[in-house]
Amino acid sequence: MEDPRYLRLKTMLAASKKITHRFSINLIAMLAICSLCWFSGRASAYNASILNSLARSRDALLTQRAHLRDAADDTRQKIAELQSKLDSINSYLADTDNALRDVESAMARAN
Repeated sequence: MEDPRYLRLKTMLAASKKITHRFSINLIAMLAICSLCWFSGRASAYNASILNSLARSRDALLTQRAHLRDAADDTRQKIAELQSKLDSINSYLADTDNALRDVESAMARAN
């Protein structure tokens, strides 16, 4: 059985890669649109079509940012819950080690 910490890290990395890949694609698309507008020479600040396209891109990116923040908050909450469980388990383990040491000490004195 794999270590729970390794599985948690593996899951977080997989989610991070997925989110980062999706963000990269949107960022590249936005940069391509902006570059085309900038270098085409036909684009002007008053061109409604271009402004609408850029506004839609911005709105999509703002929506994506909100979803990413929500995902990050959910992940932080899960990590906090798992850390709390780990702290409890480590406390029980320390108590068990102390009890074991006491029993072994008593056994040594009895001999």
